[in-house]
Amino acid sequence: MTELENIPNESTKTLRNGITIVSLQEDAIKKLAVELQDKLQTLFIMVVDTAGQAIYASEPLTSNKSNALGSLLAGDLSASQELARVTGQYDLSQLIIREGVESTLFISEAGKDLLLLAIVPGQVPLGWARILIKETARQIGEIIHTPVSDLDLLSLGLDDEKLTDIYEESLNNIWNG
Repeated sequence: MTELENIPNESTKTLRNGITIVSLQEDAIKKLAVELQDKLQTLFIMVVDTAGQAIYASEPLTSNKSNALGSLLAGDLSASQELARVTGQYDLSQLIIREGVESTLFISEAGKDLLLLAIVPGQVPLGWARILIKETARQIGEIIHTPVSDLDLLSLGLDDEKLTDIYEESLNNIWNG
């Protein structure tokens, strides 16, 4: 019997990239995305797998728009990853930032299997948005690779104490190299 068979009434979804998620994981991802939206007043958030299949979108999208946007996100990140590899800049936590006149678009790896898109108003400081988006993406990656029975053991969320620690660590990294 697999772990998923031990969890009563737990629906599963197999994503295009072959990853299987259960509703508890999907709910945890949605909760984090909503928390990020509240903290940054994002204009739009979307979580997709690396093949472009949508897991969460902060506003309803038609199936065609969701598929198109998901595919574009997966392709964009894949191209950026390859560019980073060729130039020797690849790291486990890639983040693409596109500044526009009124908003900034962030595409982040969320572990090795998912992507996080966040569109943030232009008045939100880039450094602050970057810190919150990277932390949310890290936590989403953890959700996918943690056994369902251990999900409640994860320290998820963007509470003020955790953010203070992350912010202080970021500042220390600037000054201490």
